[in-house]
Amino acid sequence: MGQVMIAYNNDSRTVLHDFLESCADEAKQICADNDIDYSSVCPLDLNEQSVVGVMPDHHLCFIAAHGDVDGIYNENDEAIVSIRTTNYNFKDKGLYSVACLCAHNLYPHLKLLGLRFFVGYNDTFNVRGEREPFVNSALAGLKSFLSGESADVAKEKMLTTYDEQIVALDATDPMAAIELVHNKEALVFDGEGTLVFSDLQ
Repeated sequence: MGQVMIAYNNDSRTVLHDFLESCADEAKQICADNDIDYSSVCPLDLNEQSVVGVMPDHHLCFIAAHGDVDGIYNENDEAIVSIRTTNYNFKDKGLYSVACLCAHNLYPHLKLLGLRFFVGYNDTFNVRGEREPFVNSALAGLKSFLSGESADVAKEKMLTTYDEQIVALDATDPMAAIELVHNKEALVFDGEGTLVFSDLQ
């Protein structure tokens, strides 16, 4: 079974660096729980070459970092992957991102190059208050997909997790629940319905 690349920005100067690192830690744990090999990269080595450049040796890329409509960036605001990076290595691969806005232009660009599986957001990804509900929701699809379930099942489980976390937060922190609703509504989860992790090359 192919490796997962886990890339994240935990630079102490970065807004929400602790949240981004928590997402990466959860991704590593999901891989370990499913006996899936992974590589990880973070600052000072977080760049295009260390992520896009090594994708021939990986099946899925997980990125937790800041983004915009055109790409996802490192601690120096340099593109890790964007519409301006060389992205042919994503053909027949997957990209699972916890990053703002990258479903707008980056995802269609990668899909044209043959990306088979994508999770990301078409609006800002907001975090407020306790981190755990936001990590659990954002990583639920990865947890399902890497366990061998299909893209369709993973998407449904992710949406269900969002709903459960929203209900739980609404009782304790309604403003945080509103942000979680926003993230759910911005979610873009795309991949052929029966696709499973082992189908990626």
